[in-house]
Amino acid sequence: MGARDGASGVGSADQNVCLGGGAGMRALILSVILLCSVSFPALGQGNTAGSLIPAQDRFWILWEKVSFVGHHCPGGPQCQEKHQYASRPLDTDNTGFIYRLFGLRDGAQRGSPWPQDHPDAPVICQRNQAALSLGFDPAALPRSEKGKVLRGIDKLYLDLTTLKAPPGFSDTFGAGLQAEFVSRLKAAGIQVVPKEALHLVAGQPTLNVYFSFTDPDDLCTYSYSVFASLSQEVLLSRDLRIKVVAGVWSYSTGSTAKDHVGDETQVILRVVDAFVRDHQYVNAR
Repeated sequence: MGARDGASGVGSADQNVCLGGGAGMRALILSVILLCSVSFPALGQGNTAGSLIPAQDRFWILWEKVSFVGHHCPGGPQCQEKHQYASRPLDTDNTGFIYRLFGLRDGAQRGSPWPQDHPDAPVICQRNQAALSLGFDPAALPRSEKGKVLRGIDKLYLDLTTLKAPPGFSDTFGAGLQAEFVSRLKAAGIQVVPKEALHLVAGQPTLNVYFSFTDPDDLCTYSYSVFASLSQEVLLSRDLRIKVVAGVWSYSTGSTAKDHVGDETQVILRVVDAFVRDHQYVNAR
């Protein structure tokens, strides 16, 4: 595993480096100083005199460390690169040198074209980049009704074949439930896909069913319970770069439930009936 350092420029004070973006300019020492924002005279807001208030030039220095893991590094097909960044504000009087790095003589003037980034520079994101790209601020959205997480789901993954058979049932207990779940979901317009095809389904929704029972030899205290959860990929509203798998819908019942009717098979089938009911409710609106 090796490492190398490089340097490139970042944006103004309200900007962040998107970790995992493009690689920066590489050098053995940290040496490149880049411009962060360029001055353009602008009318000051709230200035009754209407005088021109110039924008500020601020400069930042960015340090990029590139580490290598694997074989035949760097550049080999089995070599992976890890990029780490650190930035600091740069206080210098040598602004002429910095401007010349960007092909400018005395700084940008009104109407001057904005300097283009170096092709290897890391991607720069504004703090409100998500709002600018999406047209709305994800963090400002009101919370949805919980059932809305089922909206638009027409495919999911499900595997009940490994469920342990309770006393009195054959080893085909799980397989029989799997077939019945698939049939009822299909009737509701929901396709059960094989695991190897799940990555092709948006959000990768997965219906997990957990079935447990007490000691089958103690018939006086024997009981069982069922818990089901639909998980799918979600993004955090505060940072859309973070994607996790989370449970978004759940259902539970068992032999001690007040509305308990039927045997273990019928109780587990209540999961698919509840899921279809909630799915149809939200998708019919």
